[in-house]
Parts: sequence; C-alpha cells; structure tokens
Amino acid sequence: MPGKSNRIRLIAAAALALAALPAAAQTRDAPPPPAAERLGLDSLFGANMVLQRDRPIAIWGRAKPGERVEVSLGGKHAVAVADADGAWRARLAPRRAGGPYRLEASAASFHDRYDDVMIGDVWLCAGQSNMEFRRSKALDLDQRFAPDPGLRILDVARQQAPAPSPHLMTLGGWSRSAPATAANFSAVCHHFGQRLRAALGVPIGLIDAAWGGTQIAAFVDEDMLTSRELAPSIADPASRQNGGRVFNGMIAPLAPFALRGVLWYQGESDTHRPEAYGARLAALAASWRKAFAQPLPFVVIQLPAFDPAPKDPSGHWAIVREAQRRFAANDDRAGLVVQIDQGSAHQLHPPRKAVVAERAAAVALADVYRSGGAKGPRAATIARTKTAIRIRFATAGALSGRDGPAVEGFELCAERCAPVAARVIGARDVELLIPAGTDPRSVRYAWADVPAPALFDGSGWPVGPFETAIPKRGKARID
Repeated sequence: MPGKSNRIRLIAAAALALAALPAAAQTRDAPPPPAAERLGLDSLFGANMVLQRDRPIAIWGRAKPGERVEVSLGGKHAVAVADADGAWRARLAPRRAGGPYRLEASAASFHDRYDDVMIGDVWLCAGQSNMEFRRSKALDLDQRFAPDPGLRILDVARQQAPAPSPHLMTLGGWSRSAPATAANFSAVCHHFGQRLRAALGVPIGLIDAAWGGTQIAAFVDEDMLTSRELAPSIADPASRQNGGRVFNGMIAPLAPFALRGVLWYQGESDTHRPEAYGARLAALAASWRKAFAQPLPFVVIQLPAFDPAPKDPSGHWAIVREAQRRFAANDDRAGLVVQIDQGSAHQLHPPRKAVVAERAAAVALADVYRSGGAKGPRAATIARTKTAIRIRFATAGALSGRDGPAVEGFELCAERCAPVAARVIGARDVELLIPAGTDPRSVRYAWADVPAPALFDGSGWPVGPFETAIPKRGKARID
C-alpha cells in the first residue's frame, strides 16, 4: 500500500524534525484549554507517577454531576460522588513506599487506568529562572547519567489565572528519569532528587513549578497577601506579577496532593524591594501549608553572589539573603541552603548547579528526614564583654578562615558600619575586637551583593551572610 507507507514516512520525518528543534524553541507555557472539559482523573495523575508514602492519598478529577466514581490503587478501593459542578475527590489510606501499582478510576462516563504508579516521597520544586534552569545547560552535571526507574519527574506548564484553577496543566505528564526525559527539566531539582534517591532508596517524585522572572507575590495566595497587607501594586491587572496569579495557575491545582516538602529557589526578581521579601516569604509558606493542609517543610536556597549594578542599589541582594536566613532560622520546618561561594558577579544564572543541589539534599536529609549529617555552619549565639564580641557557630566541623585564623568580612555597626578585626578561636567561635571609643549595636558578616566568603567549616561549607543585634551584656541567640 504505497499511500500508507508514504504517510508513515511523512510522520517519521515530522517527528525527527520536531526532535531536532533546539531547546530554546520549546516552551514551558500552558497550551490553549481544550474545547470540552475532559472527564476522568485530573492531569496530575498518570502512568509513572509517584504518590506520597505514609500520608492519606487524595485522588480527584471530573465526572458528570451526581455520578458515582470508583477508585482503586493496588487492591485498595474508595468511592466518591461528583458534586453539582462535576468535581469529585476520593481518599485512600496511607501506604508504605513500594510499587509498581495500577491506579484506576471509573464511572458511567469514563474509565481511566494508569500503570507503573509508585509510592515514595514527592518534592515540589518551585521558584524562578535559577530553578527553571535546564539540566542540559548545567556545566557540571553528567548528561549521560544512568536512567533511574525509581526517580520520576513532572513539569508543570507555566500558567497564570485570576482565580484558583481547578485543573493542572502539565508538559507531557510524568516520566521516568533518563537523559532524554530530564534534559529540559530543572537541573537543581533533578540532581536534588538523585541525591535523595541515593540516600533514601525509596521512589522519589519531583514536580517542577517554576517561572523565570517572577516575583514572590505571584506565588502567594492573594487572600493571604491581602490579610497581611502585602499585596503588590501592579499597574497591569493581567500581569502575572500580581499577587496570586501564578499561585492560582500552577500551585493551587496541585492541592491537596500530599508532598514530602518544598524546594524553593527565588528572590532575584524581588531585589528591587528587598524590605518586603521576608514577610512575603513567610506568607508564601503559610498559604501553601494552608492550601495543601500539611505542615510542609521548606528548603530555601539562598541567593548566590551577583552584582546587579546599575539595576539595584548596592546591598539589596544582601538584604534578600538576610530575609531568607531569618525565615529559615525562625521557622522550625524550614532549612537554608547557603551558596554564597557559588555565584558570579556577572552571571544571573550560574551554569554550575551540582553543588547547590547537593547542599539542598544535605539540608533536606538533616532537617526534614532527621538523618544527621552536615548542613553547613550557622551563627548561633553572640556574647559581649567590655573589649570583644564572641560569636559561636553551630557546626559539624571546626571552623577555619580562608587564609588562617584571621577572618575578613565582619563589620561592627553603630551610626555606620566599619570593618573589624576578627579571628577564629577554638573550633566554633569567632572573636571580634571592639575598637576603643566605640559602642557598636549590631554586627554583620559578608554583607555585600558579591561578598568574599572567608569562613568555612571542616567540610568546606561557607558560613552564610548574617546580621544581628549585639546584646548590651551577656549572651543572646542569633535568629
């Protein structure tokens, strides 16, 4: 049949041409909505997916109003009834890590069946362009890594909405991790998942919901921003930068899917107004925990070194970093990933992503899984005497200066800030000598858009930037 063979050749040629398109020609934007709403499981669910272990499992979708929907997963069953709008949700009991299982949902109007469903840990990776940065562009990640059937990935399409969307838009559904499937996936998120897989040995699911150039308010539920008087003033009502627009399109449709935690990498687009960042980051965590009805752990990746001049006044990046540090220090379900030694003064998107992903996994293992191990040194307490200030660090290894016991980068502040002599004392302390005739009120370290890291722990992790008040007398906690 010559006609049929010609059609096959044309289809094959078209497929090859599509595959040959450069990565830049591909888009993460959501496609136009279908003409008719699909009945059945929501697009979040599918073959190759991972469901969260040890938590109740919510399954949902659309049916005709009043229809009875039967759901089964690996021999366990649940029933739901569609409401007047056709929405339904079933709930299955928690399961231990394992699989593969078959997920089925059926009603009079549909029958969906998905195989190779695993149960393990699911992480939501979100933020802006450095989270969106593709694995294929990372200079320090092996692009020929071994496929891992226990690591699964899902890309959420870029979508904004004026109200919470009931449907998730994805870029092709869930995939097993392999060089071809992960090439356009988030480099940081993917390598983070690889490290968790190696450490935990359970199936890991990664959901990437990132959008470059997006301010934090867009990721926060608008009602939460309004209640805290944090809503931004944006001239264009249709702009995605308005409060809640990205939350409505990309985060709300995921809820109430059970998650193990959130990996958050964002802040570059908020350095123009850094004083509002800390409050908005706290609002983001509160709104997501409310939406998912879970006390979600957050692993926050602190901004790297970058010189924004002439866009932002000097020091704005330092202020955002401090807001990120304080959020993690004051939220007992948050951890901080310091990467002040990893950026570049002239690269907004550092092309090396391995170290930051590995540190993020280490922080998650230490703070979320409570498995111990290094997570980097943290300034813990500060004490004052007549002539000196001593800062004690929480660290897994002895501190050392870059060039010996003497450490640069510390400043004492009163009406203005000035560099001060400092040196490592013992394994965990740094002492700052108070210049004669001065009465400093605060101390800060590595306070610049592009600081020079000068203090490290025994594992090579840098002490991150911080600013704290100096007590009048005695000792105080740094938070």
